[in-house]
Amino acid sequence: MDKFRTLLKELPALELGVEQLDLEQSFNRKIAEDIKSPIDVPHFRKSRMDGFAVRAQDTFGAEEDNLIPLTQVEVIEAGDIPQKSLKEGQCAYVATGAAIPEGADAVVMVEYSEKKDDKILISKAVTPTTHIVEIGHDVNRGDIIIEKNTLIDLPTMGILAACGITTVPVYQKPKISLMSTGSELVTHKVSELEVGQIYDINSIVLKQAISNTGSEVDYLGIVKDHFEELKHRIDQGLKENDIVILSGGTSKGEGDLGVRVLDTFENIEVQVHGIKIKPGKPLIFAKLEKKIIFILPGYPTSALSCFYVFIDDFLRRLSGYPLRAKNAEELELGERIYSPIGRYHFKAVELRDVDGVRKIFPIKTGSEAISTLFYSDGYIEIEELEEIVEKGDKKVFYTY
Repeated sequence: MDKFRTLLKELPALELGVEQLDLEQSFNRKIAEDIKSPIDVPHFRKSRMDGFAVRAQDTFGAEEDNLIPLTQVEVIEAGDIPQKSLKEGQCAYVATGAAIPEGADAVVMVEYSEKKDDKILISKAVTPTTHIVEIGHDVNRGDIIIEKNTLIDLPTMGILAACGITTVPVYQKPKISLMSTGSELVTHKVSELEVGQIYDINSIVLKQAISNTGSEVDYLGIVKDHFEELKHRIDQGLKENDIVILSGGTSKGEGDLGVRVLDTFENIEVQVHGIKIKPGKPLIFAKLEKKIIFILPGYPTSALSCFYVFIDDFLRRLSGYPLRAKNAEELELGERIYSPIGRYHFKAVELRDVDGVRKIFPIKTGSEAISTLFYSDGYIEIEELEEIVEKGDKKVFYTY
């Protein structure tokens, strides 16, 4: 299992195209090149707080018992353009964020001033640059503000907006061909199920799971257990996209066509066919030159478990999304859990509050039941030779 994870980590990155997006549409996309600021931020000197812009030397010696009078020549609110240059003995009121007039080199907080007649009395001396935000304090013109391959989050959008950048070069989303296989499957357009038929669950669940990684889904529909049809649909998926994911057709029984179909492709490399894990043992991974194929088990719980354990982080690396472990946490077991020896076990669990402490409890149903997913909050990983996990032991809990 660890070898497979390592194999996926070491695969060469896909060559994703680049597109220009409006800044407003760029959230959670990966930047395709270094972004430099076209302006200084701020591009003018401004006040950190409400107060009086002064020449610092005019305030030297000011104390509570030695008030220094200055003449106010202007009121400057945020957004105003200063109209006057300060001369000796003058000051100007400035609001927080307002531009500093020429001639001023400091701001006295309004708390250290009082007005008397036509004078502003200063009770505290300041030194040059006090309470002034200088040009380029946040960003200098020409600075690289965002590096290539950065995922655009809200703070990133904010700094780009502050620099006046309205369009951003981003990598195109990884595009995944997805299909479900099985003659028993029907779409939800069918109102009444016949004996032997079941609704296609995997496509609904996997579509969203893939989208959650920052990838785009190209859904190719349900494929019946027919050799030529499956071969045609996989071939279509490989021509249109670099990655194909299908569920069903992974076991080694006669009715499962996955490997038999893959073997007909020239230069195909089936690198994984079955892993010692539960649920999801019959997993297939294949490469066709630069193309990638995953065939997941048919049971919904097994399919989603395999997706989360192996494919989810693989796709997140492509799109630049945070890996799943970022949201994992270590919690205590509230009940003993038994695990099959010799297989790595991804056990569906639920969280319960026990005396104000969140603890892990096992879900009793298996991978054959879709209710396993419904009632679980996530899963824990149990080692291959770990037959019993005792109550009170701690395990890392992963959410779906």
